[in-house]
Amino acid sequence: MHIYGQPQERGFIPLSAFIAALAIMHVPAAQAHSPNTPRKPNIVFILADDLGYGMLGCYGQKKIKTPNVDRLAADGMRFTQCYAGCNVCAPSRSTLMTGLHTGHTPIRANGGGMALAADDVTVARVLQGAGYRTGCFGKWGLGVEHSTGHPNRQGFDEFFGYLHQVHAHFYYPYFLWKNEEKFPLPENEGRKRARYSHDEIHAQALAFIRANRDRPFFCYVPYTLPHVELVVPEDSLKPYRGLWKEEPLKDPRPGYIGADEPLATFAGMVSRLDRGVGDILALLKDLGLEDDTVVFFTSDNGAQAGAWKRVADFFEGNGPLRDYKGRFYEGGIREPLIVRWPGKVKPGSTSDHVCAFWDMMPTLAEIGGGKAPKDTDGISFVPTLLGKGKQAEHEFLYWEYPHATGVVQAVRMGDWKLVQPAPGKPFELYDLRTDIGESKDVADRNPEVVAKIKRYLATARTEPRKFPAEKSPGVNDFVK
Repeated sequence: MHIYGQPQERGFIPLSAFIAALAIMHVPAAQAHSPNTPRKPNIVFILADDLGYGMLGCYGQKKIKTPNVDRLAADGMRFTQCYAGCNVCAPSRSTLMTGLHTGHTPIRANGGGMALAADDVTVARVLQGAGYRTGCFGKWGLGVEHSTGHPNRQGFDEFFGYLHQVHAHFYYPYFLWKNEEKFPLPENEGRKRARYSHDEIHAQALAFIRANRDRPFFCYVPYTLPHVELVVPEDSLKPYRGLWKEEPLKDPRPGYIGADEPLATFAGMVSRLDRGVGDILALLKDLGLEDDTVVFFTSDNGAQAGAWKRVADFFEGNGPLRDYKGRFYEGGIREPLIVRWPGKVKPGSTSDHVCAFWDMMPTLAEIGGGKAPKDTDGISFVPTLLGKGKQAEHEFLYWEYPHATGVVQAVRMGDWKLVQPAPGKPFELYDLRTDIGESKDVADRNPEVVAKIKRYLATARTEPRKFPAEKSPGVNDFVK
């Protein structure tokens, strides 16, 4: 298993990696960087997809090996109370990019027909304006081709990966997107499994880092692993094969890949994600950029439920937290967050600071010397990272998600958590200080707390934007 700073095992090199390597040959070799030369820190932001709170060794995972992310935590700061922007992917990513919680952010539900507007301000635009070269590699989900939400129109100089979130369900599609052009993967046609999309995306992210070694860069890497469909190349599956009693798991969605060995397959997907993190960290070290780069690692929401619930349960993927992706209990929205910044962030440190994805806008802007929008819902947690100055705290964190019959909401206020389980249902109240698993509803015993949070709810949101109805694409649009 590859751990950053050590050589990778020999094996098959994807065609994309070979092409990227050829492109890199035309980039002038980096000059030795003098430690006395002022330089804005590079920012690498790695976002996993559907990785539960307990899926990493440094967060208690016992069965799946994640040595690179665990080393990242040992070298940096591990947060225990970081919250995703929402309980599903698109609105969570919208809060991350805009610094606005789901009561204000432009995209508040899943759906490829939704797009950021031309005048929306993203983290990428802020950093681009501060002199950064910006790249996005992976799953975007905030605007498709020809829309105002396309990443090239939202502050990213380079993009490679998936635009539509349904496209991102497939690991062997017949094309990906490189900026505004289709990037063909003809080897996958005929439902062949030749070029694993994660590997293609990963190679492009590494190439971007190499090509921009001599200038400040923001490399946003929203990997699709370990989002289902359940499939991974043999080299990642093999170490886990035969370790556990397996029962085949068929994907309930027609045309999607299921798994004969779902436990080993899922573990292999998480390990391949971890290997990618190790590759990035090793590259930063090889290029002499390790001390000049702050690395973030987190996930967009909790572990997958539905047909895949038994996989998440087997690995205790959400740790002690209740429920899964798609719900506002802690298991749906509390996520790992690790930040490494050599010489700035204390190695091996842990923070209980309560933060959320909308805090990333002011935090990254402050790190990069950019100017965050005045109307952000976020609060920079740079004081926490550096251990200097007074850290401002949120009085409230707010989430919402629209359903056909109404909006479901949740609020955290201090250690109190108010959750509405379904539209029209009564709110439940939990004391996270004593009940992290949200097992005892104490709303009846704390009417004054419920009343205070409900007064906040009356001011927490604006009406969402209207988007045109979209005919959702199907399997054959991406796999053939």
